[in-house]
Amino acid sequence: MSFVQTITIRSKHGSALAEHVAAWHAEQCGIAPGYQGARLLADCDRPDQYTIEAAFSSEEEAALNNDRPETVAWGAGLRNLTADDPSYVDRRVVLETLPRH
Repeated sequence: MSFVQTITIRSKHGSALAEHVAAWHAEQCGIAPGYQGARLLADCDRPDQYTIEAAFSSEEEAALNNDRPETVAWGAGLRNLTADDPSYVDRRVVLETLPRH
């Protein structure tokens, strides 16, 4: 079963945030355990609020990824772009109808 971690943040640095997420993908896709990709979502009703969805092949591999120095460093960089502490939520995918690329 696939797994998604969501990270909700407030930031006035939308472009830098997009670059931070894109850089992780470019550097870690195929390296980070179970990492499949990510999406950065901007809230339409709350300016400066974003959600990052990071998809993994399993909860176990996501947990392995969380302990890596590269992930810890990425999280510190993310914190530098936010107005307050990010909110992390772990989610199991129950149903997915999106096409696979």
